[in-house]
Amino acid sequence: MLDRRGELQALLERHYASYGWKVEPADDGTVRAIGLNGVTWIGLPVVAEDLEDPAFELQLLTLSDERMQEGELCPLELLPDETCADDLRAVLDRLRLRERGHVEVYSLAA
Repeated sequence: MLDRRGELQALLERHYASYGWKVEPADDGTVRAIGLNGVTWIGLPVVAEDLEDPAFELQLLTLSDERMQEGELCPLELLPDETCADDLRAVLDRLRLRERGHVEVYSLAA
């Protein structure tokens, strides 16, 4: 699944770069992009194995609480492999992250 994760990460990087934003892959597996007005966007590629990892939910909660220098929450955008998109949405619903308004799930079809 490393290849698929890499493909998803590259898609996120190209997506953010297409806006002219500064893009940086981070050591935690995320892609960070500095957008308009200094907003820090966090993109996370997700594969099925992530959902089996007991630490994944804590990672989601931690990422969803990251803040910019001004104190506002960073937008968190998740790009799942299509095989696990529904399961990821179920995890987000259980953790009540989607209702917070700054956590989104992208679709490859979009």
